[in-house]
Amino acid sequence: MDIRLGPTHLLRIILFVFFLFAPALSQSATTFTIRAPADPARLERLRAHGVAAVPAVLTHFLENGFAPGTQFSDLPATPSLKTQIVVDAVVECARQQVLSVAPTLGRLAFGLPSDGVRRIVQWDISQQRPSERLRFETDTMKTLRLNAVVALGLIGAPQSVYELAAVFEREKDGDLKIAAALALATLGSRAGLSYLVDETGRANRTSSVAAGEALAWITGLDYGPDADFPVARREESAAKWKAWWRREGRTFQPDRAQILARRLTPPIRPVPRPPRTVRELLDCVAYPNDPRWSVDFYTAHTQLLQMGAGALEELETVVKDKNENLRIRREAVLVLTQIITAANRRPPAAQVQRAYRAVWWLRFDRNPEIREIARQCLPRLKQARETSG
Repeated sequence: MDIRLGPTHLLRIILFVFFLFAPALSQSATTFTIRAPADPARLERLRAHGVAAVPAVLTHFLENGFAPGTQFSDLPATPSLKTQIVVDAVVECARQQVLSVAPTLGRLAFGLPSDGVRRIVQWDISQQRPSERLRFETDTMKTLRLNAVVALGLIGAPQSVYELAAVFEREKDGDLKIAAALALATLGSRAGLSYLVDETGRANRTSSVAAGEALAWITGLDYGPDADFPVARREESAAKWKAWWRREGRTFQPDRAQILARRLTPPIRPVPRPPRTVRELLDCVAYPNDPRWSVDFYTAHTQLLQMGAGALEELETVVKDKNENLRIRREAVLVLTQIITAANRRPPAAQVQRAYRAVWWLRFDRNPEIREIARQCLPRLKQARETSG
C-alpha cells in the first residue's frame, strides 16, 4: 500500500499503515531474512523522476533533492505533488534497510528536513491556494515525520534509539507519539510501552485502536481494540492490556525479530465461503471487500431484503446487541428499516411495532454512531407504525 497525495493535502499516517501491513522486509542490518518484492509503481515513479532505487542514490536524494538544475515544472505531471517522491524514497529505504539514510531520517523525524526535501516541500506549498498553504504545510510535515519515524524503526540503526526516544518524549501529537513508541519497541526499547497501554484506556476509535495494534505487534497478543468495536468492547480491550501490563510490565522485553515477523509476514487469506446467517449477510454488506465472503455487497443486500419478515427476528437481535460490531449493527438498523417500510410487502403490525421499539431505544445507546443511525431511521419506522394499523 502506497501513500497517495491529494490536490490540497497529504494523507496523514498512510505510510504508517503501509509499513505495518507490508508483506516483508529484506535482509541487511539484522538477521531477519523475509524479503519483500519491490512495488513496481513506486519504482517507476522514482525512475521517472531521476531517482534510482539503490541505497546510495536514495540517500543522496533525501539529503539533496532532485539533481542540480532540475526545473520542477519539467518533471513528470504525475504525481502532481512531488513530496510523493520523497515518501517513495523513504519507503524504499525502509524496505531495503538503508543504514546510511538514518541520520537524514532522524533529523526529518524532528521536523528538520534536509535542504533538498525542504525545496520539494516548498514547491508543493507554492502550488496551493494561499488560504490553504499553512494547513498543507502542517499536514505535509506531519506525514513526512511519520514516514521517517516508522522507517527508522524498520531500518534498525542502533543510534536511532536516541533520536526516537527524544521524539517520543517531546511529541504532543498522538499519531507521532504512537508511531515513535512502536518504532522504539522494534529497536528493542521499552520506553513507549506504558504510554501505549494508557492510550488504549481512552477507548476511542482512533488513538486507542492504533495503540492496541502497536501493542499487538510488540507482544503477539490480540486484545484489540478494533476500530469497529463498540465502546464496551473497547473498554474490555483496555482492561486486558492493563492486566497484561500489571503481570508482565516489569519484565517484558521487546524482541526485534519477533516484532518484524509479526508486522511484515503476509496475513493468511481465508478461503471465501457463502454467508449462511442473517448476521453473516450483514457482515458481507458492512465489509464489501472482505476476502472471507464469496458473494458481493449487492447480492448479500438483495438476499436480506428478499428474506423480508423472515429476517426480522435475527435483525432485532443484532440491533439490540450492545457488544456487536458497529458497522454490522449499523447495517442491521438500515436493513430492518428497509424491510419494515417496504411498500409492496409490509410485515404484520406486531412486527412493525416491535422493530420500532428496538430502534427507538437506540437513541440512548453508548455509541454515537448507533444513536445517529437510529435518529435517521426512526421517522420512517414511526410512519410505518402509524400506517400499519
